[in-house]
Amino acid sequence: MVPVSVETLASHAELIMQGQATRSWSQWNAQHTLIYTFTEFSVAQTLKGSASGKIVVKQLGGSVDGVTQHVSGVRSWQPGEEAVLFLRASEAKDGTHVVVGLVQGDFRLQRLSSGEVRVSNGAPEVQLLNPTGAESISQSKPMTLDDLKTRVRKAAP
Repeated sequence: MVPVSVETLASHAELIMQGQATRSWSQWNAQHTLIYTFTEFSVAQTLKGSASGKIVVKQLGGSVDGVTQHVSGVRSWQPGEEAVLFLRASEAKDGTHVVVGLVQGDFRLQRLSSGEVRVSNGAPEVQLLNPTGAESISQSKPMTLDDLKTRVRKAAP
């Protein structure tokens, strides 16, 4: 997986939304060669693009009929989990969305007892150098939800 910054994720995403997983299911593709997991999200807020109500995110991997397919760089969601997702339309043109940058475009929310909301994409700690060499950009380090939203708004007005 090639590490990418929040700003790069934002520029490649058609839709950036904050939402909560409501349900998931897995099924075989038509050829019965691949398993896909579909997760429905209730949209709380969009940061880029437009979506309201519910959307469905499609990911490679899952379990069906006693068979499990694991895919590196893909994490599943449980009902109730909240996330900020960087998405694009699925190439299948089936109305579903896919996560940009695999796990890097999936920032899970953690609500602290202090009231602060932190987000992390769970990717290993990676330091990216700004192309100018002027500063180091850490894209996977946990940050506040407000910090993530600020970075997204600057990158994708």
